[in-house]
Amino acid sequence: MKLYNITLGLGCALFLYACGNPEESMNKTMADFTKKCNNEVYDCDCYGEKVKAHFKTDEAYIAYYEKNNEVPDALIDALGECSKDEFDF
Repeated sequence: MKLYNITLGLGCALFLYACGNPEESMNKTMADFTKKCNNEVYDCDCYGEKVKAHFKTDEAYIAYYEKNNEVPDALIDALGECSKDEFDF
């Protein structure tokens, strides 16, 4: 029984470590979101401007993400304009 408990405990600890803390991955502001820009794929200055233009304020950004767990389609389209790749959006 001890071996089972130890194995279960280690398994849970490993699972939680692998998944990470959800608070760490959450973007609390538009700047947090923009910092995650991949500069190999996007012009990050353009990316940041598109995020700011879409949400206008951090309050609007936060309010949106409290209700939704995804990037808005309109913002995805706008961010496509900042892509360094040569494909058409």
